[in-house]
Amino acid sequence: MKKNLFCCSLGCPKNRVDSEIVIAQFVNKGWDVAETSGKADLVILNTCSFINDAREESVNSFFELHGGLKKGAKIAVMGCLPQLYPNLGEMLPEADFIFSVNDIPNIEKIVTSNWEKGYRGKGGKSEFLYTSSMGRVLTYSPWTAYLKIADGCDNFCAYCSIPHIRGRYRERPLKDILAEAENLIKTGVKEIVVIAQDTTQYGSKTNSSLKQLICSLNALKGNFKFRVMYLYPSGIDRELLETIRDSKKMHNYLEVPIQHISTTVLKAMNRRYSEQDIYNLIGMIKDVFGDNYLLRTTVISSFPAEKKEDHELLKTFIEKGFFDYIGAFKYSKEESSASFKMRAVASKTADARFAEIEKATHECMEKSLERFVGREVEVLYEGIDPELKVPVGRCWNQAPEIDGITIITNLEGEKEGSILKCRITSREGTDFIADIVRKSSL
Repeated sequence: MKKNLFCCSLGCPKNRVDSEIVIAQFVNKGWDVAETSGKADLVILNTCSFINDAREESVNSFFELHGGLKKGAKIAVMGCLPQLYPNLGEMLPEADFIFSVNDIPNIEKIVTSNWEKGYRGKGGKSEFLYTSSMGRVLTYSPWTAYLKIADGCDNFCAYCSIPHIRGRYRERPLKDILAEAENLIKTGVKEIVVIAQDTTQYGSKTNSSLKQLICSLNALKGNFKFRVMYLYPSGIDRELLETIRDSKKMHNYLEVPIQHISTTVLKAMNRRYSEQDIYNLIGMIKDVFGDNYLLRTTVISSFPAEKKEDHELLKTFIEKGFFDYIGAFKYSKEESSASFKMRAVASKTADARFAEIEKATHECMEKSLERFVGREVEVLYEGIDPELKVPVGRCWNQAPEIDGITIITNLEGEKEGSILKCRITSREGTDFIADIVRKSSL
C-alpha cells in the first residue's frame, strides 16, 4: 500500500521551495500527497525561526500536527528551527525525525532508512544549495512558481539572524537557474517569482550579474512573465532599472526593503545606505519608469538605536506616499543578532510607535494604490476564492502571498491559469475590482 505524506511549510517563499523539493523526493518514490495531516503516514513541518513569533508559531504548529496524527504515523521537523537549535531533539522529543538544512537533498532516503528508529540531524554550517535536477512539486499554484537563485546572506544586518541560520551567501550557476525556469515554463507556469535573501548580490560568486540573469530570463521562449524580489537598495543602479524597464517579460515591480529612513538608525542596523541615498533612488526610479512601476518596501519600527526624532522622520517619510505596498514590523530582539545587546526601546513606547507606523502605512497604501484605478492590466486568474466565493487573480503589481488580490466581476467560463486583460474599476483596501476587457495572448 502506498504511503501518504503531508507537508506544512511556514515562513517565507524560500522555505516553500525547500518544502517543494522534499515533497518531490517522496512523490518520485511512489508516495502520495495527503489532503490533510490526519490522513498522512508522514507529516513534515518546515519551520521558520526568523523572529520569536515565528519560533512560537513553529512550536505551536508542531504540537497541533502531532496531536492529530493517525495511528502509526510519524512526524518530522525541518528547516530553520533545527538549524538554530542543534539540540532541538531534546526540546521536542515527540519528533520522529529532525532535519537540518544540509539534510534537505536526502530527506526521503533518511526517512526510508530510519523509519522505525528515527533520526536527529546534526545541524552545523548551512551549505545546501539546490539544483534544477532535484525537481519540485509546486504547492502555491500550477501557474506561479518561486525560483530561488541563492541561499544564505552576507549582509549581516544588525537585527537579522539569517546568516547564523542559513549560512553565508551562496548562489546557483546561471545555466542551472535557466534550466529550471525552462522546465517550469514547459509545465505551464505563467509567473516566475525570483527570490533570494538579496537578489542584487547575484553574480558575485559566479562571474555573472542580476542584469544578466534578467536578460537571460527575458530571452526564454514561452508565454510567461516574471518578477524579481528582495532588491537591496544600494545594489540598485540606473543600468539595473533600465534593464528591468526594457525586459518585456519582467514586471516593473520593485521590492526594495529600506527598513528605515534615518541615517543614524540605518548605520546602527548595518545597512549600507543613507537617507539621501533612498531619496536619490526613488528619484531615479521615477525618472526611469515614469508612473509605470510599483514600489514595495518593508520598515522596522523601534530598532534599539531609534530615538523619537528618528521615529517621526520615518513616519513623515511614509506619509509622503512614495510606496504602494509597505510591510511594517516592530523590532524583534533576537539572541543570534548583533543588536541583541543594544539597549531596547521601552515596550510601551515601542507599541505606541508601531501603532503610528502601521496607521501611516495603511493610509499610504490606500492613497498610492488609487493611481491604478482605471488602468488596463493583465490579470492571472487563479480561481474562486474559498472565503470570498468570487473569482480572483493577481495583476502585475500584486506579488503572491504578500500583496492584495484582484476580484474579477464578469468572468464567463475562463479557465484557471488564464491571463485576462482587465480594467481596474475600483479598489477595496489593498485589493482591486476589475472587469474583463479581453483575453490576453498568454
